[in-house]
Amino acid sequence: MAWRTSETHWASESTEMYVVSSVDEMQGWSFETKISIGADLREPRFLVIGGELFLYYFEAGTSMVSFTPKNMWRTQRRPDGTWTEPVTFGRPEAVPWDIKLRGGVGYMTSDAGNHYTASPESTIEVYFEKTLNGIDWSPVDPQQVVSYRGGVSEVAFEFDEDGSAWFVTRNEDGDATGFGSHVCRAEAPKLADWDCPDRSDPERYDSPELFRHGNKLYLVARRDIGGPFDQGRDIPLSQARLQYALDYWTRPKRTAIYRVDKQARKIVHLLDLPSAGDTAFASVHRTGAHTFLVANYTSPLDRPDISWSEGQGSSRGTQIYFVTLSFTPDL
Repeated sequence: MAWRTSETHWASESTEMYVVSSVDEMQGWSFETKISIGADLREPRFLVIGGELFLYYFEAGTSMVSFTPKNMWRTQRRPDGTWTEPVTFGRPEAVPWDIKLRGGVGYMTSDAGNHYTASPESTIEVYFEKTLNGIDWSPVDPQQVVSYRGGVSEVAFEFDEDGSAWFVTRNEDGDATGFGSHVCRAEAPKLADWDCPDRSDPERYDSPELFRHGNKLYLVARRDIGGPFDQGRDIPLSQARLQYALDYWTRPKRTAIYRVDKQARKIVHLLDLPSAGDTAFASVHRTGAHTFLVANYTSPLDRPDISWSEGQGSSRGTQIYFVTLSFTPDL
């Protein structure tokens, strides 16, 4: 397990990333390594490929009031249990999001661009890439490097039984489709050619993570209580971006489980996990044919109605919880 820790949710030069391991189903944990570079570190993701364990993350800045991605980084666990010296990889200023191994191939969504821009137009580019060794990454389609350009960041993906890929985006910065999110699909083998709705779902699903059970897709993401994010105001895009964000920060949040209605391209809420305040960035690990282990962080659970912003700056911090999801097999 890996996590980022700091005084608050916001960027800080004192941020540290810890890695621990367990060999007894999380009854005990052993220290693996600590990463600290005098700048913010975020989005830790593991990938096991070719029998090798990699950890990926990205370096941000040190200012609480600006979002300044610098580099993506990776480190690898050696056979003796030590970790290699972290090295940068990929595009400068890119942010990795979802990383999974499917069919022996590693896949990653990432984005780069003017996230949180004050300019009228968002020009964030989203990439879908693959690797066969955990080190060398390339576009899933060299003829189409960018899969989405606009206001989207944080894109979760999962493959269907027929080899097609599904994506849930977070359209926080807004574009011609509005604000909120999309449910997109790409047919194999054209995995970079995303078919996305012309209008965004007005609900915003932060920290999206997709997984599949049978032929059904599920989403773990932050739920915005009191939303939707896109309030449909007839105002300039840059003004809406600021107003919607301010409103979003002041509302309570949960981490929730959703079902993806593939036919209607809709997200259907199923249940909330124990969560409050500053929460989400869940990780999902399959443990059996019908069971999944979900890790999630959250503010203390005794004040469920605090706002997201209050949780982000609270001296009470956040905790990490594990839950097991069990599905009844289809008959």
